[in-house]
Amino acid sequence: MTRSLLVLCLASALAGLACGDDDSGAADASPGTDAPGTDAPGTDAPMGVDVGEGTDAGDPGPVCATAGLPALDLEPVGEGFEQPVFVTSAPDDPDVLYVIEKPGRIIVVQGGARRGEPFLEVPNLFTDGEQGLLGLAFHPDYETNGRFFTFEVPRGPRRNTVREYRRSAGDRFRADAEPVATLIDEPDSESNHNGGMLAFGPDGFLYVGFGDEGGADDRHGPVGNGLNPDTLFGSILRLDVDAAPQYAAAGNPFVDGGGRPQIWAIGLRNPWRFSFDRVTGDLWIGDVGQNRFEEITQMTAPIAPGANLGWRAYEGNSVFDADLVDRVPDHTAPIIDFDHDDGAAPVGNGCSVTGGFVYRGSAIPGLRGWYLYGDFCSPHIGAIRACDGELQEHVRVDDLSFRGSNLASFGQDGHGEIYLAYLNGQVMRVIP
Repeated sequence: MTRSLLVLCLASALAGLACGDDDSGAADASPGTDAPGTDAPGTDAPMGVDVGEGTDAGDPGPVCATAGLPALDLEPVGEGFEQPVFVTSAPDDPDVLYVIEKPGRIIVVQGGARRGEPFLEVPNLFTDGEQGLLGLAFHPDYETNGRFFTFEVPRGPRRNTVREYRRSAGDRFRADAEPVATLIDEPDSESNHNGGMLAFGPDGFLYVGFGDEGGADDRHGPVGNGLNPDTLFGSILRLDVDAAPQYAAAGNPFVDGGGRPQIWAIGLRNPWRFSFDRVTGDLWIGDVGQNRFEEITQMTAPIAPGANLGWRAYEGNSVFDADLVDRVPDHTAPIIDFDHDDGAAPVGNGCSVTGGFVYRGSAIPGLRGWYLYGDFCSPHIGAIRACDGELQEHVRVDDLSFRGSNLASFGQDGHGEIYLAYLNGQVMRVIP
């Protein structure tokens, strides 16, 4: 670990977080680490759009980004947030933002200012380190049914929980306090590596990111949790929110046995933020590494079930546990990985990758098709230009670097504009 990374990690620890090689059960870097109307369920068409052309957020231009980034800037959105970890909007209004605060609140931002009362307050959560309220996704038909879903780490005992709530009948900016259903309630022995990302995919199903349960080196059993399909940990789940009691979506790889039926993909360490390209339907995953490598994986649509991203046999593109490589005959390798000690990398001196979004908005035409991402420990923002699953460019976004500390998450509104949330309280919008 370099001296500069060590200093950053010590600063992170002051915020209740820690770095990728920690094995104490404390947070890794991002909150939840150690060291996006859709078509009918079961279809492969992206979210009600024509692949490569327009969306309801405006014409995004070509699927593949053009070479060279435009000049970019950041502007603040709202103020007074406490540990914001995600930003999104609901299908009923693309201009209203919902900001998740890790201690257990969802804040409404309207007209650039936060409303006085929270949309939802979730009590009885573990909120230190990587725990708390970590994810939010609105049902594609939210405008009519008022359904939305959260990822929580409740107390007594500790669990990783996916719950359904409803919007209040009397106030569109308030939710009913009590959940109406619990889709996942998995006992969790450690405080870190909780994952927490929720997003409805192009197929109308709810995708959920689960970390490998925590600690260092995926120390859970002979092959770890990441390569074990009999546990939800270390995977991305794919849920049918109308299929109680198991909520397993049709077409999942283990619905007929051989593993937990809710699982869609395995071999993840801590998928701290993933997103679907709203034009192509590609799935982009930021997976936090252990000692050396952070990784970004692009899974091009249509995405086959049962992908194996390799942890703990692989960390990024490198072998981590040679004894387990035979268990990953079809390694879904990342499109990029980067070394913690590589200060010259687009996201230099990182320790905990923060996955982002492909820009599909209309405010910055030259940014369309570029994927933005960052790292909790690094001051830099990176950008990837890919076409047909092949890497074209991987560059540092100097205009957006050194603009905040402890980058917890990216977010996207209904127009396809992109936001950054910093754990120190800042929420920023990317602008030309």
